[in-house]
Amino acid sequence: MDKRRIRFEWPELGLSAYASLADEVNPELCEEIWNALPFESIMNNAVVTDGSMYCWVPVLSFAPVRHKERIDQAPVGRIRYSQNTGNKVIVQYGACNEDVMGAVLGQIDEEDLPTVERVGAEARNAIFMTKKEIHVHISRVNETEKAGRSHETLKRPQTCRKEVEELAGALTALAEEASRKEPFEHKQIRTGKNSGMGSCGQYFSTWEFVYSLSRDLSMYTLYPIARLCREDSFDVRQLEKIYMEIDPTYTNLLGSYGMRKLREHARHFRAMIERKDLTKEEFRYIIDAFTFYTNMLAQWTYFYYPWGIGCACFLFDEEHRAYVPGE
Repeated sequence: MDKRRIRFEWPELGLSAYASLADEVNPELCEEIWNALPFESIMNNAVVTDGSMYCWVPVLSFAPVRHKERIDQAPVGRIRYSQNTGNKVIVQYGACNEDVMGAVLGQIDEEDLPTVERVGAEARNAIFMTKKEIHVHISRVNETEKAGRSHETLKRPQTCRKEVEELAGALTALAEEASRKEPFEHKQIRTGKNSGMGSCGQYFSTWEFVYSLSRDLSMYTLYPIARLCREDSFDVRQLEKIYMEIDPTYTNLLGSYGMRKLREHARHFRAMIERKDLTKEEFRYIIDAFTFYTNMLAQWTYFYYPWGIGCACFLFDEEHRAYVPGE
């Protein structure tokens, strides 16, 4: 069986690259991503790992991952997929400086490695210095694309009340919009338009809180709860209790700092939970919608965070500059 082929396009740079999916080692994951194509996003770049660029994508993947490899031992051109850190497609364009494991999704064609190295350099410069948005379009090769995406990101329950459908729909609409452009509320925060939110007449601390809380809410809180929703061992009342124990601190603070749409929808969800009449499928549907929205939000909080400050103030000394692999 021939490997399935995908194409990366970076319109602002006038560049493209081709790749093969790793169907032989991660068939379910590759199938899930293949079925979701085409999609668009913005390029981000690793700020710790180095050598990797990635984009959050409009997918919630729960496919089994059968093969991972240490990213500091992976070849240039490796494509990975990260479910647990926001649902990201990752392209390695150079040496990586972490000994963590990554799920293998595919490999860039050898003749296109110079292209991804060039795009990677642009993405790194963008996230640390220029903040110039570099968009990416990922699609199947040799297939006529339909207008827009025919794939539904979220699975709607067969039985679903209107109130549940409306809330999930509102969150999905916000997520779809945020997959294409920076949310207005976030732009207001990062440009200091959320009046007075910060001690000593500055807003950098508030901006940092929005970045870190948004990251942790999407990646390390909502996505794990979404996974638990797919476990038979948890019933809906247990899941509600877990959510209610964790969520309010995140969404109330983020709302105070300027993410008011997120807070408004979270309060609506908590009111629904208080009635204790949601089915597990309805609860899962709304959690998925919140995860989708906060994933798309996280890509912008990450991209626009001023990482370049570190290039001026926190450089390694010569003794610790080179990466030392873990055992």
